[in-house]
Amino acid sequence: MENITPEEKQQSIEAFQSVIRKSENALASMKSGTSQTKLLEKRLKAARIGEGLLTARWEGKELDVSHMELEEAKQVLEGLLLLLPGFLEKTKPGSGQRTYIERRIKAFQFAVSYLNE
Repeated sequence: MENITPEEKQQSIEAFQSVIRKSENALASMKSGTSQTKLLEKRLKAARIGEGLLTARWEGKELDVSHMELEEAKQVLEGLLLLLPGFLEKTKPGSGQRTYIERRIKAFQFAVSYLNE
């Protein structure tokens, strides 16, 4: 897993940053306290941890989160990894959307593999 190119690292970080940005924007327009809001907040937290984990791992920094938070993030990211291939099937080969989803899958896979260690 450590034969990751600098480009793949950058794309993975950017994939997480995109998820975070889109989740924050969606949360801002949602009614608080609903089940959808709680789910999105959970996914947003997992994305932040995923980005932090990749950055820490690849830049030799420390990640300041609890074991419980890491476990929760792992479960959320694994769940999302099960959903993403379904979206991938609906996209056209070579499309920007397909590339975006493929990069997101790869980023999530990197994070989950590190969380498994």
